[in-house]
Amino acid sequence: MSFEEIIARNKFKTNLVLLTYITIFIFIGLLVDIVRINAQSLSSGLINLISFKEFPLVTFIMLFIAVCVILFMINNFKKIMLTGSQYKIIDPNKVLSAKERKVYSLLEELIKDSNTTFIPELYIMEAPYMNAFASGWNEYNSIIALTTTLIENLQEDELKAVIAHELSHIRHCDIRLTLSVGILSNIMLLVANYSIFLFTTNNRNSGANTAKIILFILQFILPIVTILLQMYLSRSREYMADSGAAYIMNDNRPMIRALQKISQSYAKTDYQNININPTRNEAYIFNPKEAFSTHPSIENRIKSLLGNWNA
Repeated sequence: MSFEEIIARNKFKTNLVLLTYITIFIFIGLLVDIVRINAQSLSSGLINLISFKEFPLVTFIMLFIAVCVILFMINNFKKIMLTGSQYKIIDPNKVLSAKERKVYSLLEELIKDSNTTFIPELYIMEAPYMNAFASGWNEYNSIIALTTTLIENLQEDELKAVIAHELSHIRHCDIRLTLSVGILSNIMLLVANYSIFLFTTNNRNSGANTAKIILFILQFILPIVTILLQMYLSRSREYMADSGAAYIMNDNRPMIRALQKISQSYAKTDYQNININPTRNEAYIFNPKEAFSTHPSIENRIKSLLGNWNA
């Protein structure tokens, strides 16, 4: 299987997960609306709300809040993602140090090699650990950030592979997707948890009572479902970004060596107590947490790179 086919397959799976999230999100809003309008039956309530015979007020409020939060994140993501670290933007129009010039030239090479039509802003963060992340709503306001320790401890081709990995995240629209899914998850969990305490009168019709029972059950099921979906989504995106880096460089070995070195660095030193920005944890190329990690293991990522390259 070619890398183009692998990426296309993963994009299809990702779209299915996103569609699942949106469906669950709207379904929860409609359930609360069924309780609100005191529907005679679950089916009649859904029909009336979907056909707009009854306006789905709660569903629209949920969607409005989601859009507002997304807009806030779009306008403030750089500040949110970079807070807590000393950082510097690498501006090619200014005088650069040898290290800065080397890093930016690697990005320019990747832009050319991949026929990418945009150049993300490049940041260097002061940090004692090896890591990197990409962020931004779209390619035209996107950023890539590398830690100083990463730059100092990787060979040039390994560093290029890490930048290619982050560039692939942007090219595949991963940041936009994970941001949207995270916001949808938090809002629907909040609504599902607190909606059963609303409209507590006992003279509810059967449809409204059925909706309340479903919402009560979802309180326990939904957190597990969202964790599993987010883990699947994030892990598939990491595999795809790894494959994208190998594809751009036409070589899987630098990405493998970079992952090994980053993993070994975390194995030697405990970085858990360092006060870093928690919003970056899931965006990093490597997440040292094992339990319920959104990142696949280094071993599986290397196996995937070897398998895809030999396919």
